[in-house]
Amino acid sequence: MSKVLVFGHQNPDNDAIMSAVVLTQLLNQVNYNGDTYQACCLGPLPAESAKLLADAGVDEPQLIESVEEGQKVVLTDHNEAGQSVAGLEGAQIVGVVDHHRFGGFTTAAPLHIIALPWGSSCSIVAKLFDVLGVAPTDTQAKLLLSAMMTDTLMLKSPTATAIDATIAAKLGEQLGVDPVKFGMEVFLTRPSGSFTAEQMVGNDIKQFEVGSSKLLIGQYETVDKSRALGMIPEIREAMRAYQADKDADGIVLCLTDIMEEGSQVLFEGETAVAQKGLGIEDVPEGVWMPGVLSRKKQVAAPILAAAE
Repeated sequence: MSKVLVFGHQNPDNDAIMSAVVLTQLLNQVNYNGDTYQACCLGPLPAESAKLLADAGVDEPQLIESVEEGQKVVLTDHNEAGQSVAGLEGAQIVGVVDHHRFGGFTTAAPLHIIALPWGSSCSIVAKLFDVLGVAPTDTQAKLLLSAMMTDTLMLKSPTATAIDATIAAKLGEQLGVDPVKFGMEVFLTRPSGSFTAEQMVGNDIKQFEVGSSKLLIGQYETVDKSRALGMIPEIREAMRAYQADKDADGIVLCLTDIMEEGSQVLFEGETAVAQKGLGIEDVPEGVWMPGVLSRKKQVAAPILAAAE
């Protein structure tokens, strides 16, 4: 019997946290492969995740900065080494549950991979309950639904699928809630009015290999972008500082307004390929892109395609 660490990506969002927490619970419930699973995280919890876990009486995942050689791990909500834990190259990846593209992913041994183009990794975890013949508890259903709603922006994101809507409806019925209204309540627990420029830049950001360059793509979600737009100089300064700290070539930040359904996009550093992929040019105040809600599908994908 081995101890297996289960964790999502760096700068975790609600989907990274809840997919790790609930998947860990499920694998331990069914004694999967006879191993013991430990939920972990690679950064501070988002406010909504911390509140949901505290309200449910569920322990927060263990914060880790690295893994030892040979450590067995399961990755949720990511698969790229640049978005993962230090030491991953020496770890034994035994499983992946993800809804993103695969970038340069190799392993030394066969493993369990469940990768589906759905709107949330928690949608996949919810489906695994059916696959393994286990019904989620109300607490598990609540944690899963919260992440499904925040990750798909209440099913508004172009990444949301009919399958996500079906799973959300089933979980909502179990809990006696409207999934979209529940998701908005979860989203509004974020202390959006007190976010600093540094938090807007660094709280939800991922690194991508774009050709031979390292590009950071961040997203700050809000229900009213007016405060963020009044902080553009401070945000740009924070972007440059974050880029330098991570030794990246460029950085893109999407200030996403859920109510207006679009994003104000800012660039710093070497971002010619990013601008080409998105079909816009950098201007001091940023460029408003109506309908752009998904970093994965509407921002990262066209940028990566432009680098080919």
